[in-house]
Amino acid sequence: MPSPTCTIDASSVIALDHLDLLPQLSFLFSRVLLPKAVRTELFKRRSTKDRLRAVLDSYTFVERCDDYDKGAVDILLIERATQGVEDRGEVEAVVQAAKVGAMVVVDDPWGRELAVRFDCDYHGTFWVLKRFFELGLTPSATTRNHFVQLFRRGTRMPWPAVNEFLVAIGEPPLTETGGVL
Repeated sequence: MPSPTCTIDASSVIALDHLDLLPQLSFLFSRVLLPKAVRTELFKRRSTKDRLRAVLDSYTFVERCDDYDKGAVDILLIERATQGVEDRGEVEAVVQAAKVGAMVVVDDPWGRELAVRFDCDYHGTFWVLKRFFELGLTPSATTRNHFVQLFRRGTRMPWPAVNEFLVAIGEPPLTETGGVL
């Protein structure tokens, strides 16, 4: 059975890129689709621009994807703009996932709500890191170190669930000072 396809939002790409784990997504997904708005956001960041280009050039499972209902995206963005926020990357990721039957990797709470509205399976960066551990791609100490790095960067995560997971795999939980005990 082929592994599933996913679309992914910018915050998840940034977190996984920071940990040098983007290539390992091939163990979870046969295709990782990067919506145009996500690419645009990532290409604005000097720290991810060159690495993302290299990933797109080197790994065929990471693909540019612009095939989605632009009208649906625009309507959802109008709805979101009334709240003073524009999340085009999350919207494109969810709308594309719904169109192609993919999972959405999204950390933003509103993006997750949107995935539910579109009946899409969704997970976040926390789930990706857990799966890497469960598949034996990263040992427990390395997994904990990944969470420490993301905590120190201020990455949005379900930190109580992260700590429960760390304890379950025999690692100490993170502390409020960044997890180095």
